[in-house]
Amino acid sequence: MAKLTTNHLFNGSIKQVFKALSSYEKYPEYIPGVNEIKVLPSDKEGVSCQVRYEVKVIKTIFYTLEMHVEEPNKIWWSLVDSNILKKNDGSWTLKKRKNGVDAEYCLDVAFKGFVPKAITDKVTQANLPGMFKGFQDLIDS
Repeated sequence: MAKLTTNHLFNGSIKQVFKALSSYEKYPEYIPGVNEIKVLPSDKEGVSCQVRYEVKVIKTIFYTLEMHVEEPNKIWWSLVDSNILKKNDGSWTLKKRKNGVDAEYCLDVAFKGFVPKAITDKVTQANLPGMFKGFQDLIDS
């Protein structure tokens, strides 16, 4: 199991940052390692959609998340299914600052079976700089 909470300051308005974070279908263009996204409708109350990810992190990982949105300040998710994850809960919480938007990113993941620490670190921490840059590029687009 790996848990992570970190903050990043994005340039832009809360509306722009929220739009970028919730533009799931654009992730493969901007976020390193995201190969494919499928946005699926949901009829579950409180769930805006389900998003199926294909991510390359040493090995290709497939997972589907239930996405919950509280526009314009929060997006949170929970795992529906995966080929390798048994848990993937997380959130983005946005707060306006004078010089941009403070985005708190929380992630709590657990893998099925034994997974080396190098892989859990890569999933939870090593990709953060590329992910933050990709989101900033999406905000700026």
